[in-house]
Amino acid sequence: MFLMLFILLIVIVLVALPNYSNYLSNVLCKRLFKLSDGELDLRAQVKDLKCEQASISMADEFARYMKLQRKIDKCLQEIKTEGDPRQQNVAYVKLGVKIAIYVLHGITMLSLVLMYRSTPLLMLPPEWFSPFNKIVAIPTGEPGGIGIGCWIVVCNTVVYRAIRLSPLLNR
Repeated sequence: MFLMLFILLIVIVLVALPNYSNYLSNVLCKRLFKLSDGELDLRAQVKDLKCEQASISMADEFARYMKLQRKIDKCLQEIKTEGDPRQQNVAYVKLGVKIAIYVLHGITMLSLVLMYRSTPLLMLPPEWFSPFNKIVAIPTGEPGGIGIGCWIVVCNTVVYRAIRLSPLLNR
């Protein structure tokens, strides 16, 4: 019985983990890819130029206003060119984290199946599952026993259905 609850908790955690992959990726990327000093200076310069531009009336000093706008556009272009490689690396890390989560899910479920393939998780009277004895008992094959394969499928189905129905419950 403990093993059944343990598997249910593992399934819940591993199904919920992809929803937090963006948060995990952002934390990881902030530590791995820091903004360069040049990029920080350019961002500060853009902020200062925008403040200066906001203080100028466009109707009264159109030439000065447009000159500041061209400087802002030039700085933004430089920021974009400096940040493109970093953004590409961030995208790779986000994809890698998401793939790693799914691989972890698969390896965990496979290892649980291999470890507990010969023991039924729970023994019930065989007549309860009369036409489906062999299916429910996979991979153990014992009549009346609930195998780990069947239990993992049931847990995954219940968790995914609960997630799918959760927006209906929040209304």
